[in-house]
Amino acid sequence: MQNFEKLIIFVVFSALFFAFTSCASTKTDLSSYNPIAIMTVYSNNSVPWYDENNSNKQSDDGILTGAVNRAINKKNPELETAQERIDVAAELLSRRMRATGLSVIDPSVLQDCTSYKNAGKNLFDYLGNTIPANGYDSLTSSSGKLNRAMCNETNAKSVLYVNFVFQKTYVKDGVHNKGVAARVVMKVYGTSAEGKTIIHQEYSAVSNEYTPIVKSSQWNKEELCSYFPTVINTVITQFLNDYMPFGEISEEEATPIRLPKAKENIGESVTEKSKPIGAYEEKISLARKLIEKGMSDEEVSELTELPIETVQSLHE
Repeated sequence: MQNFEKLIIFVVFSALFFAFTSCASTKTDLSSYNPIAIMTVYSNNSVPWYDENNSNKQSDDGILTGAVNRAINKKNPELETAQERIDVAAELLSRRMRATGLSVIDPSVLQDCTSYKNAGKNLFDYLGNTIPANGYDSLTSSSGKLNRAMCNETNAKSVLYVNFVFQKTYVKDGVHNKGVAARVVMKVYGTSAEGKTIIHQEYSAVSNEYTPIVKSSQWNKEELCSYFPTVINTVITQFLNDYMPFGEISEEEATPIRLPKAKENIGESVTEKSKPIGAYEEKISLARKLIEKGMSDEEVSELTELPIETVQSLHE
């Protein structure tokens, strides 16, 4: 009787073991969901500090500070390169997916679709706290109805939503901070044409290089920004290795990020061109834009940190 009980226990344990191991090893084969419509590739608009103690594993500008910080710190390379950063990420993702044999629908096709045009935006998009890659909209949430409609309109068999989060993190020398490195998080969500979730993953990587900290709180921001393409490449490689059925995929050479050159305006004097715009004027300009978007005076006052009386006077 004891031997029979042991046999039953062994059979049950074996069945559970094989069930768990088979599930763990099963991955979505993206090549079975061709062609693929990448619905959005977007990112944050700044390079906040990564907080390893934060439960969400990231730190970012909030609604209150994000818009104002961008208005005041326009010449910060970490902000200046925001558009180029996400454009590099989108181009590299699409190119590398195609290089593995996947069919990626061009974003220009999406823009002609009625469903995409009516996808809508949220408050974050109006405030500029997210920035889409060229050719895409910032779609910060997925809709089963939208996904099915887009697949129907484009003949895609799947859709992907990709969010890159760009951060900076301290490099330690014991308990002391000796440098600043670039960190990238890549969040990927995807569904089949029927609306079934096929991908819901997050990848992260930190640059091997770092820029030294000088004078306790200063670092070379241009140098830091130059590290991002390589880290973007790394997280894309992680993603492809997870969802493509064949062997290890090696990294390609990353596209460098260059700081945008100042644009010369014809007829503009040197004095006018170099005249700094004060933080107060920037806040006023931002407040006017938010009012135009239909935000209440109280919300505008909170976002810009301007007195309510000042905001109310902008209606006159």
